[in-house]
Amino acid sequence: MDSSEAELDRIEAQRSTDASHDQRRGTDLPMNIHGSQDLSQSGGDGAMPPTGDTKSVPKFLTNLRLSDIFAIRPKDVRMTPLIFSKISYGKKECLDWLRSHEIPAACLKSNTGDSILHLAAKWGHIELVKEIVCECPYLLLEPNSSGQTPLHVAAHGGHTAIVEAFVALVTFASAKLCNEDSERMNPYVLKDEDGNTALHLAIEGLNLEIARCLVNANRDAPFLGNNMGLSSLFMAVEAGEVSLVKAILKTTDDEDLEGKKSKLQGSKYLAHVALRARSIGVLDVILDECPTLVNERDRRGRTCLSYGASIGYYKGVCNLLDRSTKGVYVCDQDGSFPIHKAAEEGHDNIVFEFIKRCPDSKYLLNNLGQNVLHVAAKNGEYFTSYFLMDDEETEHLGVGQDVDGNTPLHLAVMNWHFDSIPFLATSRDILKLRNKRGLRARDIAELEVKPNYIFEERWTLALLLYAIHSSGFESVQSLTIPAEPQDPKNNRDYVNTLLLVAALVATMTFAAGFTIPGGYNSSAPNLGRATLATNPTLFIFLLLDILAMQSSVATIGTLIWAQLGDPALIRSSLHVALPLLLFALLCMPLAFLFGVITAIGHVKWLLVTISIISGVFFLWAIFVLGPHVVLQRPYVSPTYAGYFLVTFMQYKYFIGIFLRLIRLLFCGCF
Repeated sequence: MDSSEAELDRIEAQRSTDASHDQRRGTDLPMNIHGSQDLSQSGGDGAMPPTGDTKSVPKFLTNLRLSDIFAIRPKDVRMTPLIFSKISYGKKECLDWLRSHEIPAACLKSNTGDSILHLAAKWGHIELVKEIVCECPYLLLEPNSSGQTPLHVAAHGGHTAIVEAFVALVTFASAKLCNEDSERMNPYVLKDEDGNTALHLAIEGLNLEIARCLVNANRDAPFLGNNMGLSSLFMAVEAGEVSLVKAILKTTDDEDLEGKKSKLQGSKYLAHVALRARSIGVLDVILDECPTLVNERDRRGRTCLSYGASIGYYKGVCNLLDRSTKGVYVCDQDGSFPIHKAAEEGHDNIVFEFIKRCPDSKYLLNNLGQNVLHVAAKNGEYFTSYFLMDDEETEHLGVGQDVDGNTPLHLAVMNWHFDSIPFLATSRDILKLRNKRGLRARDIAELEVKPNYIFEERWTLALLLYAIHSSGFESVQSLTIPAEPQDPKNNRDYVNTLLLVAALVATMTFAAGFTIPGGYNSSAPNLGRATLATNPTLFIFLLLDILAMQSSVATIGTLIWAQLGDPALIRSSLHVALPLLLFALLCMPLAFLFGVITAIGHVKWLLVTISIISGVFFLWAIFVLGPHVVLQRPYVSPTYAGYFLVTFMQYKYFIGIFLRLIRLLFCGCF
C-alpha cells in the first residue's frame, strides 16, 4: 500500500493548493450547464425523498443527492494503473477502497481525461455505473479530453442498459429540479470535439435501440448538426431507418416538418438523402410529413425528381411521379430537366417512364437546345440511344438540332462514341444535316481524326462511313484513312513484340506437327507412321497446324524488313504482317480443337462440351483481334469489312445485354 499512501498524500497536498482551483468547473463545463449552484429550491443538500408514485423511480436513484449534480469538485488527479484496472474490470470494491483511503473518486482522470464513470460506461459495467452515478452524479455531465460525456461513451459502445440508466437519472432529476437547473441537466445536447451528440454516435454505430431511447428522451437533439453539418435526423434518413425517422418526426404538438426544419442544423435536403439511401419507406415518411420537400433543391440546384433520375433510382422516381408529374417539367439550375439527367447516365428505364407518363417530356430542351437523345448521344449512352431510335414515337428526335445546329449524330462523332453510331446514322436525312458551321457528321469525323492511330477515332470513322455506304447517300471507297507513322522508338517496340509472338507461334506449331494425336505404329508394314493417318480430323489438325506455322514464319520474314528503319517500309511490312499473324493465331486454337477431337471423338458429351467452348473462344478471338488489324490498313473495302465491323458491334451488344441480365438476376438491378 506504499504507492496508495503516497497517492493519498499527493491528493491531500493538492487540496491545500490555490483555492482558485475550486472554480475550475465553472469555466470548463459546457455553456448550457453553467449557472447558479443554489439548489435551495430543489431540496437543499439532503437526499431527495421519493414523492408520488415511488414504483416508477428506479431503485438506484432513491439515495441520489440532487445537490451533488452540479457540485464543484477539486482539481483532477491522475488515475493510477491499479485504479484504472479495477474500474475497467468492473470491480465494485474499488469504490470502497477509494472511500477507505479518502480518495475523491470524482477527481480521478485517466491520461485521456476519462473519469471513472467514463470507464465503467465504456466497458458496460451497469452495476458499477449505477453506484458511481448515485455517489457522483455530476460526472454524468463531465467531458473527457475528446469532449465526450459518459453518455457519449455508452451510446458509442452500444450499452443500452447504461444509456437507459442515464436517461432515468436525467428524467428523475429534471422533474425535481427548478426550471433553470432542469434546463442545465441536459446531457443529450452536449457535443464532443467533432460536434457529435450521443445520438449521433448511436446512429453512426447503428445502435438503433439506443437511438430511439435518446430520441424519446429529448426532441431537440435530433436536429443538432455536428462539425460536418450533419444532424442526427440526416444520419437516420441516410441510414434508411424508417422507424427511427418516424420517432424523430413524431411530436406531441401539431408542429409540422416545416416548423422542425427551422431548428434543423446543417444539411437539410432530407428527400434527396432518402433517395440516395434508396429507401422508399423513409421517403414516404418525409414527404407525407412535408409534401413541399418534393420541390426542394440541393446545393447543385437539383430537384428531388432530377436527383433520383440522375442516380437511377427507378422506384424512387416512380414514387415521386405517383405524387405529382409536375416535377418532370421543372428544370435544374443548369437548365436541364429530369429526363435529361436520366439520359445522361444511361438510365433508359427511367427515360421511358418519363415518356410514358408525360409524353411531352421527350420534347423538352435544356439550355443548349438539346433533347433527350442529344444528351444520351453526347454522353455515349448507346442503350438509351438504341431504345429511343428504335421507337416510332421517338425516332424523329434523331433529326433534332441544338442551338449550334448539331444533331445527336454530330455530338456522338464529336465525342468519338462509336457505340452509338449504328443507331444514330439510320437515315439519309440524319446523315446530310449540317450544323451552323456547315459541317456534316462525316466532315467532323474526317477533320478531327488524328493522323496517328487512335482506336476510338478510327472505329467511329469506320462505322460512320459504313453507315453512309449502306444508305447509298455518298460514295465511300474505304472505311479507313492512311495513318502517319508513330514515334520510331514506339514502332520498333511494337514490331519487336509482333516478332516475339510470331516466333512463339512458329515454335509451338512446329513441335505440335511431330506430336501427332494417336501416336505412331510400332510394327511393319507401317512402322513409324501415324496410327490414325486415315482419320479426317487428323488431316484437318495437320492442315491447320501447317498453315499456322507457315503464316507465322511469313510474319517473321516480313517483320525483318521493318527492322531497317524506313518509315514507309515499316508501314508496308505491318500491313502484310498483321493479317498473317492474325491468321496464324486463329489457326492455332482450331488445330488444337481438331487434335483433341481426334483423341476423344468417341466420348460424345465431352466432344460437344469442348466444341462449344472452342466455338465461343474462336468468335471472341476474331472480334478482339479483327478490328485491330482491319483499322490499321490504309484501304478497307466498305462492303465486307463494314459488315464484319457491324457484326462485331452486335456481338458486343449481345455480351453487354447478357452481363446486364446476370447483374439483374444476382444484384437486382439492370
